[in-house]
Amino acid sequence: RKFDEIVDFAGVERYIDTPVKRYSSGMYVRLAFAVAAHLEPEILIVDEVLAVGDAEFQKKALGKMKDVSGKEGRTVLFVSHNMEAVQNLCSKAILLRNGTIVDYSNTSDVIKTYNNLFLGSRHEVSYAFNEAPGNEKLKLLLAKVSNNTDEKNKDFSSSLKKRIQAFGVLTPYLSEEINFEVSQSKGIKNIFDLTGLIQNQLQSISVANQKIVQVLKPYQQVYAPLVYRLELNSKMPLQNFPLLVSSDEEKISVNEKTATNSSGELQLKVNTVEPLNQYVSFSLSPDIITLMGTDSIGSIGVRLLKQFIQTSSLKVQANVTRINIYVNSKEQNFGNPTRLNAIEGFIKQKFIGQEINIIDKPTDADFIIESLAETKQDLSSDILSQTFNIKLASLSINLQLKNGQSGNVLYSSLVSDIYGYANSLENAGINSYASPKLNAKLAEALFFLKRKILVY
Repeated sequence: RKFDEIVDFAGVERYIDTPVKRYSSGMYVRLAFAVAAHLEPEILIVDEVLAVGDAEFQKKALGKMKDVSGKEGRTVLFVSHNMEAVQNLCSKAILLRNGTIVDYSNTSDVIKTYNNLFLGSRHEVSYAFNEAPGNEKLKLLLAKVSNNTDEKNKDFSSSLKKRIQAFGVLTPYLSEEINFEVSQSKGIKNIFDLTGLIQNQLQSISVANQKIVQVLKPYQQVYAPLVYRLELNSKMPLQNFPLLVSSDEEKISVNEKTATNSSGELQLKVNTVEPLNQYVSFSLSPDIITLMGTDSIGSIGVRLLKQFIQTSSLKVQANVTRINIYVNSKEQNFGNPTRLNAIEGFIKQKFIGQEINIIDKPTDADFIIESLAETKQDLSSDILSQTFNIKLASLSINLQLKNGQSGNVLYSSLVSDIYGYANSLENAGINSYASPKLNAKLAEALFFLKRKILVY
């Protein structure tokens, strides 16, 4: 008889043949409580059993403990942080702190000591629905009283969240005429005053002065985050506040969510940038949905709140500029300068575009392309000279891409197998610079070099 009662009470009928080691922690605790409660012990010790299980099991557990202590006359030692359950179940209570007895008295007095000791000036009371004060239209299920420590401590996010929670609680009763006690609500007379307070709080956010406009270059593989600082009217940093981000320019894509840190700084993550050569703006707006998180009451309020308030987006700027490239090309023919500038001209031709600017000063360059071209006598030259009375010269080009600021080499390539012939080595070397094969070989190398600068 006891076995069936235990199984039914624990709600594990479907899993009776499953090894207990495979039970979830909730199932395990429910079964353990059911066993202990039905073995009729003289003293039943229950430690935080209401922290697991659904509302139905919690109700059954409370009912069983009341039966054990009230109807059966046995002792229940109930350990819990749920003050409502303690109040309903226990006639006497002991308050422990760090293993030491702080108070031992009737339950109501001990709960007051608990609230004063652990909650400071913050108090909370909750009611079951059928016991809650109110009427058919409005019932008070939960009430909290605080000393406005959020605003005193400049906790913008927490104070805003609580106001939105209050709005969410009241949204079902917008058609009712609900007035607040002004002396207790700091001048707020009704729900419209509350929405006005929320709007004013959101409008107190501003962007700190940007001394330097941050620069973006088009078609980069990775972008360093753009950093901005937000503050309140009091010049205090806006700490740990979520925001939505949008680009005012279609040619720039960004991550849609960000948040400030404890210093009020936010990082705006840029994904792609196309050539613009102009200043661009990003819009920042409060992400109230993320602020409220899983708070169901607050989430209900957010959807309706948007119809009551109007806040403008904050604007931050960046400057999209061309990539500055400096080309440093040396062309030699058997150790002597050619003055042809054929390779330099070819490189510049390949890089000229709306996203790149070829400049004359290496100190202003984002990237530096270095080219060293040199000719030498080919190994086959002597054979050709004896047979056909011509000389053969080979041309090789060392290409390097460097970071314009650090000088680090980002890419290097050797272009070779380019030849020129003539009746003298000097003329053969000059002819190698005019070889059709030069353009094809060099274009291929520059294609891979350009991919280190731009990602289309």
